[in-house]
Amino acid sequence: MKNESRRPTLDLVSLDEPAFQALYTARIEPILQAREIDRKTAVKTCLWRGLAGGCASLTLTAALFFLFGDIEVTFIGGALSMGAALWYAYEPVQRVSTATKSQSLHKISDAIGCKYEMLGFTPNGLEYFKELSLLPSCDRSNYQDHFSGTHHGCAFGFCDGHLEKKVRTNKSTSWRTVFQGQLIQIAFPKKFLGTTIVRRDAGLFNFLERWNTKLQRVGLNDSRLEKAFEVYSSDQVEARYLIHPVFMERLLDLEVRFKGKNLRCAFFEGSLLIAIEGGDKFEIGSMFKPLADITRVRSIIADLVELMRVIDAVLTAERGALPT
Repeated sequence: MKNESRRPTLDLVSLDEPAFQALYTARIEPILQAREIDRKTAVKTCLWRGLAGGCASLTLTAALFFLFGDIEVTFIGGALSMGAALWYAYEPVQRVSTATKSQSLHKISDAIGCKYEMLGFTPNGLEYFKELSLLPSCDRSNYQDHFSGTHHGCAFGFCDGHLEKKVRTNKSTSWRTVFQGQLIQIAFPKKFLGTTIVRRDAGLFNFLERWNTKLQRVGLNDSRLEKAFEVYSSDQVEARYLIHPVFMERLLDLEVRFKGKNLRCAFFEGSLLIAIEGGDKFEIGSMFKPLADITRVRSIIADLVELMRVIDAVLTAERGALPT
C-alpha cells in the first residue's frame, strides 16, 4: 500500500489510451478478476432464491384470495410478497456489486489523487445549493458516491443525490422523487465579485424565474446558447467573462455525457455549483456478465474527465482577465 500511494497521480484530461489501459491492467482488473468467483456464486444463489421466492409468493397470493375473496387484499398481499421475494433473491448479487464497486472506485480515486466515499457524507456546498434554489425542498435525502480532491489548484466535490418529498393522501403516505442526479461543487482560488446563476431555458415559463429573482438577466452573444440557457447575475461584467462560449459548451457536453436534463449552475462566493438531473453514475455495471471487462471502467473515467474539463473552462475565463 505504501509503494502504491507514492505513484504519481494521473491527469485524466490528458490521459491517452495506453495510459488508460495501464491504469485498468494494474489497478482495476485484479479486483474484477478476484471477485469473479463471488459473482458467479451470487448469481446462482439469486436464481435459486428467485425461483423459490416466486413460488412462495404465488402460493401466498392464491391463499389470500381463497381466504378473503377480495381482489384488493389479494393484489396488495401478492405485490408485497413478490417484492420481498425479489429483494431476497437479489441481495447476494447486490452485496458483491457493492463490494466490487467500492474497491474499484477507491482504486480509481487513488490513481487521480482523490478521496472516495460511498456513503456517510454531506455534499460539498449543500447549503449553497439550497440557498440559491438549485435544489428543490425535500423531506428526506440520500447521497452516495462522493469524490473530492483538487484539479489545477481547485478543490472539488461531486456525488449522486436523491431527494424526495412526502405525499399524504386520505388513505396513505408515499414518497415522490423531486430530484435525482449529480451535485458538483468546485472551489476556485478567489471569490467571485457577484452571484451568477445559469439555468436551462424554460421557454414560456422563463418569466417565472425573472419574476422570482432580483438578479439581472444576462444576454448571450451566441444564438444557439441563448436558446439553451437563461443567465442571471448581480455583476454583468463578471458574468460575461464567466459564461463565455467554451464554458457553456462544456456544460452542454457534461449534460450529454451524464445523460441528464435541467442542468443548472451558479457562481457564488468562491464556488461553482452544478446540479444535473439524471440517473445514478459511477456504477460498476451488470453482475450478470463477467466482471473483467474494461468497458466497466471506461465510462466512469469518461464521466470524471468531463468534470475536469468544466474546471479547466472556468479557469480559462479567470485567466482571461476577470475584473479585479
